[in-house]
Amino acid sequence: MTISRVEAFGRPYDYWYDRYQTYYREALRAHCTATGAAFAVVPTTRLPRILAPMRRVRDRYLARLPGRWATAGADGLAHLLEGPLHMPSSHFHNAVGQYRFRTEDGATVNVCIDSADYPELRSPELVEWSDLYLKANRWPSETYPPNVRPVVNGDPMILPRISELRAQRSAEKEIDVCFVVRVWGGRREVEGIEHNLRLLEAVNRADCSKLLLAYLVAGDIPEISARLRRSGIPTTTRPVPPRTLWRLMAKSRLNVIRLGMHDCIPWRMAGSLAIGAAVVLDQPPRAEWPEPLREGVNYLSLGCVPDHGSVDDRYDSIPALILEWLADRPRLEAVTRSNEQYFDDHVAPERVGASIFTAVESTIADRVA
Repeated sequence: MTISRVEAFGRPYDYWYDRYQTYYREALRAHCTATGAAFAVVPTTRLPRILAPMRRVRDRYLARLPGRWATAGADGLAHLLEGPLHMPSSHFHNAVGQYRFRTEDGATVNVCIDSADYPELRSPELVEWSDLYLKANRWPSETYPPNVRPVVNGDPMILPRISELRAQRSAEKEIDVCFVVRVWGGRREVEGIEHNLRLLEAVNRADCSKLLLAYLVAGDIPEISARLRRSGIPTTTRPVPPRTLWRLMAKSRLNVIRLGMHDCIPWRMAGSLAIGAAVVLDQPPRAEWPEPLREGVNYLSLGCVPDHGSVDDRYDSIPALILEWLADRPRLEAVTRSNEQYFDDHVAPERVGASIFTAVESTIADRVA
């Protein structure tokens, strides 16, 4: 059965919903263009063309005003303008995108894409509604219903920059190690702070050229900043612009990245693969994409599974590991080439769209069988 139409259901005023589905929508749009299928974003509220710019004004300008009166007023007005919500299911969760695939003979397939960082499924009701439920952070160690399959955790921020990122694959390496990290993590944002700090301090002890920067967003920021400054590690309370970050990473022989919030494969991995970074993860991924990332092929691992502040000798081994890897240029070049190919084959939007189509077609085949 040939898929002839894909409908993505949108809710533009919600902060999370459309933003976290952007990569998958663009992936499906690209594959529909390639295959001749129709693609449409179907609004689920009234006045979507008004609500989308309202949300941008709220977040860019009203949120900077003192107090909450301005944002609360905008939210109240938006709620009135939205009117009744018309999702294809009778449920809504802001981390779970809803889609409908239609075939030439009139069959429909209900698909959800769960983009949440958690391994747990965000909506049991939507799992039951779905013929296919794609999970961006699906852990092989967990047990899921049979209609739950993995999908890449796509970063929408790279969409307008993919050509630029690919062009940086040829950048000359000027730095041995780059480690720019947002210092937070865990279910309450502060549980992962100590792990981040110990990683920074350990990488800093490696005898090589380094670019370290701690982006402080949670916990006792003055105390954390003072602790890192004592080790000569710079800190900031402002995010590094994405274009600047990718340029720095492209110039680095090794790029240290920790797993994301709630131990997901972070959005940053997509751009890292696009530039062909030699990625060093703090620990092996707990989530699995449709084509698994392989240790020694797509990433190197420091082997530091945090226990939220407990003493772990593995942090002490980090400087030696870094020097060992830096001395093995053929290994780093092999990881670089593997990641360039991995991005082109499995993470580029058109390839993610093709992967989703394949999963839908498999679901249809199972239904017929």
